[in-house]
Amino acid sequence: MKDELDRQLCEKYPKIFRDRHSPELTTCMSFGFEHGDGWFSIIDALCANIQSHVSSKRFDFKDLSDEEFDEKHQTVAAQVKEKFGGLRFYADNCDDYIRGAIAMAESMSYRTCERCGERGHKRSGGWIRTLCDGCHDTSERAKAR
Repeated sequence: MKDELDRQLCEKYPKIFRDRHSPELTTCMSFGFEHGDGWFSIIDALCANIQSHVSSKRFDFKDLSDEEFDEKHQTVAAQVKEKFGGLRFYADNCDDYIRGAIAMAESMSYRTCERCGERGHKRSGGWIRTLCDGCHDTSERAKAR
């Protein structure tokens, strides 16, 4: 994903992507977002949903300090990548609601071009990718050269 989009997600959701620029290799987020720009909107919507859900739980744990709450309840991305043509969003501190939101985002990626974000579908031929017709045609022309 482009550096600018990476930066936007990390600035908008610093708690979810707290390990993104960690000098220690504590999670695979140190390597960045391992997919194309087209899934940016899916990840942005997913993270907004996750952070809203986590923030709403804060009221149930008033006895915990902010640090304790974040340690026990804040969802933190461990890896975000493409695999077999679909988005994979691995995270820690997930409850059933968040696991459902992640599953929905991952299923949306199979209908969204990984490169441009337009409607797409899975394409095979070596590496399995989810691409729109235009990005697929461009990719095929590049292979032919």
